[in-house]
Amino acid sequence: MVSIKHLILNLLKQLLVVFVFYTISRILFFYFNRNTFQDLAFLDLFKLLFYGLRFDAFSICVTNALFILLAILPFKFQEQKIYKKTLFYIYIFFNSFFLLLNFIDFVYFPYIQKRSTYDVIHLIFGGQTEFFKLLPFFLLENWFLIIIYCVLIFILITVYQKIEQTIKIKNVEKNLKFSLINTLGFLAIASFTVLGIRGGLQRVPIVFLDAALYTSQKYIPIVINTPFSLIKSAELNQIESLHFFEERELKKYSTQIIKGDTATFKNLNVCVIILESFSKEFTKYGNRKSYTPFLDSLISVSTYYNNAFANGKSSINGIPAIISSMPTYMEDPYLNSTYSNNTLNGLPLLLKQKGYHTSFFHGATNGSMNFNSYAKSAGYDIYFGRTEYDNDLDYDGQWGIWDEPFLMRMAKEIKTFKEPFFTTVFTLSSHHPYKVPKKYNNKFPKGSLEIHESIGYADYSLRSFFNHIKNSHWFQNTLFVLSADHTAVSEDPFYGNSVGQYSIPIIFYKPGQKGEIINKNIQQIDIMPTILDLLNYDKTYFSFGKSVLPDNNLPIVYYNSPNYNLINDSMVYLFNHFKITEAYNFKADSNLSNPLQGKYLKKELDATNYFKALLQNYNNDVLNNKTFYNNQ
Repeated sequence: MVSIKHLILNLLKQLLVVFVFYTISRILFFYFNRNTFQDLAFLDLFKLLFYGLRFDAFSICVTNALFILLAILPFKFQEQKIYKKTLFYIYIFFNSFFLLLNFIDFVYFPYIQKRSTYDVIHLIFGGQTEFFKLLPFFLLENWFLIIIYCVLIFILITVYQKIEQTIKIKNVEKNLKFSLINTLGFLAIASFTVLGIRGGLQRVPIVFLDAALYTSQKYIPIVINTPFSLIKSAELNQIESLHFFEERELKKYSTQIIKGDTATFKNLNVCVIILESFSKEFTKYGNRKSYTPFLDSLISVSTYYNNAFANGKSSINGIPAIISSMPTYMEDPYLNSTYSNNTLNGLPLLLKQKGYHTSFFHGATNGSMNFNSYAKSAGYDIYFGRTEYDNDLDYDGQWGIWDEPFLMRMAKEIKTFKEPFFTTVFTLSSHHPYKVPKKYNNKFPKGSLEIHESIGYADYSLRSFFNHIKNSHWFQNTLFVLSADHTAVSEDPFYGNSVGQYSIPIIFYKPGQKGEIINKNIQQIDIMPTILDLLNYDKTYFSFGKSVLPDNNLPIVYYNSPNYNLINDSMVYLFNHFKITEAYNFKADSNLSNPLQGKYLKKELDATNYFKALLQNYNNDVLNNKTFYNNQ
């Protein structure tokens, strides 16, 4: 039997060398792209090198998993020359190949402004480029990189052999003690390898968006590495470049560049309240029994949009749609997709340009659905979650802090903010398993569904919050925007179909203004541009949504795999592979039982052109990281 102690020591030294080489690659990546990162201070670069070790650990553990396993098997064949050579070739092959990927991005990054993702493989091997014809020219143009790479691989080989020569494998007699030590050593290394692949002990494995915890979007390509980007993106679905219209014709149907207002900017505070699972159905405007008496009363003194729709059926889709006007028109949620580290100019970043303090409140356990990572990426100054609340006496035992005490704490925190401020809160108590605090048992109507009672509690929590803040010095100067993140379960046929499933309340409340009910269409991605329009925002920005203040009634589009739904006035069209498969007048036919496909060909053609133009812009902008407007 071979002592695993010496095998582990040898393994750790070899892996440490790979970490060093990944760090060298990161420094070289920065150097060759220094024009992009020229405003990065040396100390900040040093921090990014340190933070990058977490992402290097993932890549190194994944790509060296076979080597790690074979290197710590505590058996006598470790002494055989053929086994040692096999380990050597596995180590050199995998590490030289994945280091090469980092080198490729030294020169490819300026073209795509991100680390290479799995869609690059489709681009190269799918015949969409003349890559292999151009390869000799790239190699000739970047000959110096080939030399640097070869030198590094030579050093890698030399160091590996030096380390191997210094490690003496020790044979021991087979007994219970050493068998136990070897078993524990093997399990320890296996556990640390799995931990490296997970990226730590957090609730969910490491994802692209976690890089935003450490730096701004601009510097994320320095923090991560190319193997991480490729491996993680390979787990996800890719979107394809589309070309239905030429650029001039495309702009007739869809444009994402919104011009700044010429009026005087209003320094209003903005408070966006995102309500967990608050279907329109639960309010009095859903034409069923209401479970939201406070929200109903607030609507009566607000601008309420009666034809409002969510852009998805999950929180992870609703949040970026509301805050960054970023819908999910693909299989993977945007925040978990290959493209989650693209640059977005959402509300936090845009309003920070006007001197706003920004904050995001969510009472769930920090790390839930990666919202803390998204908040950092989106540009919020402060993320306030269960950790920051720091009092588990108010923990619901499942998701996080009960809505009422959390909203009260939020009100307390807001008092410390410098005005103007932009703040967002995402409630959680109306989430499954739909519990309410014991002290409120039997206080709220239980209704016919489990969620009804928790909706009543969440609505009561909102009432408590508004009653608490209505006399605050900042209250009268604040625009409140309320929207559900998505809808909930339903027993009603309409609220169970492809239109009703996305019907939500969207409310704009400014203290002192008269109430108004508006019947034009609005979707979550329209909230951001509408807020900016209300503030007379005077800078140009990028947005997939449009302000609903002008006299127009633009189509609504949301994705319900495998179909896209497009709502235009009273019509809903279901698209599959860019063709209309179903059409209904949902206002006259709420159960969608009377198909109208083929009866109004002109309207169907207009809807199809709008849909194709929107998807062409969406896919191409997301693929090419052009989901922002550069004001510089």
